[in-house]
Amino acid sequence: MRRLKAIILDFDGTIAFSEKEAHLPACNEAFRTLGIPIQWSWEEFIALLELPGNQARMEHAYRQLYPSVAEEELKKISNLWAETKKKLYIEKHVHKARLREGIKELIEQALQERIAIAIVSISIEEQIEAFLIRHLPELRPHIHPILGKRAGTKTASDSPLYRKCLEELGLGAEQVIAIEDSMNGLRCALKAGIKCVAVPNDYTSCADFKGAVFVTADISRLNVSLLDSLLNPA
Repeated sequence: MRRLKAIILDFDGTIAFSEKEAHLPACNEAFRTLGIPIQWSWEEFIALLELPGNQARMEHAYRQLYPSVAEEELKKISNLWAETKKKLYIEKHVHKARLREGIKELIEQALQERIAIAIVSISIEEQIEAFLIRHLPELRPHIHPILGKRAGTKTASDSPLYRKCLEELGLGAEQVIAIEDSMNGLRCALKAGIKCVAVPNDYTSCADFKGAVFVTADISRLNVSLLDSLLNPA
């Protein structure tokens, strides 16, 4: 009997190459728009990915540039920057990001076999929605829940977004598998008791992904039967 009832997907780097192809250019355009003298190269952006979310990365960079900035002032500036960046991402850059090869086929197969698809991400929900509507319009109505920054902090110690996702799905951790591209995401799934497949990309491939039940950079290798078998090891 199949045990797998749902697949929980990370978004940035797992579903799409959105970090480099949409987030980074939107971040840099937001800096230019607001006259903030910061422009990230891809290498600089990668180095900041351990910080949870682009607003946290922006605040870190701004503190380095202006170490005496008051916390209240920094938060005001970063909130304005985050709203500007989100608008630019949705209106100008979301169409530039590519789907990862194999992810559409995996989602389609899962839905056909009545396996629920959910998303848990540090990204803002509106950005995820904009991408899905642009790139996966026929599948978007069947993906639920979508839990991002507005729903809570994915990387908090008790893994609240993964736990909230299980609650909304009405499932136990033993019925679900997560797919993540980074060690941070893998840790979040494991803290919620969820088995996790790691799908490293070109900027997370150096991680050891200790604790993952399966590791592959090729998402086309994944299918419902394989994922179910990972919940039911022989």
